[in-house]
Amino acid sequence: MFKKIVLGLSVLMVAGTAGAKDIDHLRAQYSVLMNGDKTRGVNTLKIDRNSDQYQVRFSLAHWLLDVDQKASFKWKDCTATPESFSYKTKYLGTRHEERLVFDNNTQMVLYQGKEGDALLSTEEGAFDSVSFFFEARCDLMAGKTSFTYPVVRDDEIKDVTFNVVGEEVINTGIGSFNSLIVQRDRGNSKRQTRFWVAPELDYQLVQISHRESSMLSVTVTLDKLDYSLVE
Repeated sequence: MFKKIVLGLSVLMVAGTAGAKDIDHLRAQYSVLMNGDKTRGVNTLKIDRNSDQYQVRFSLAHWLLDVDQKASFKWKDCTATPESFSYKTKYLGTRHEERLVFDNNTQMVLYQGKEGDALLSTEEGAFDSVSFFFEARCDLMAGKTSFTYPVVRDDEIKDVTFNVVGEEVINTGIGSFNSLIVQRDRGNSKRQTRFWVAPELDYQLVQISHRESSMLSVTVTLDKLDYSLVE
């Protein structure tokens, strides 16, 4: 359960599209609310670019949960080409690890997890849990209000759909920003995942919330931000 929450909380839309510049460097920190109460947990996100290569690292330090997530992919003309992805978490002494290795020559991806290895075909395209958000940012900036991407989750490739459902002013540690509300389509499930994206901040993420059940919800809100654009 916590694995699914953190995967939903660990992304940032930071690529570029026509009329906008790509992110060259980013350091962000998010405060954490669990069931409405502020905790000592902190989310940090780091983005580094080297030509068309991006390295993304997300970490969460919380007394209940430690997470380290890394993604590497190429980026060109609003198209992400995943190369590798890794995920490690520790919750109350229980550890979980996953790794994805994409081979774009053979159009296959190797999934490595606790249940063993699996080889999946990516002929119709597939992303990890970070890289597809770069393309989602492009779609938002192009004015789209609904978008679907094939994403490798566990040992399967699943379609993930998001819809723009409104706007809201979000108060952050660096100011208040009018933001688009982007919600994951979960069908009739009572689970809910939402992202707030601020056009004023180059369509970057200012808040995320995930409600797993009436007993468990998590919200992370932007607290600190430092970034530069590609000249």
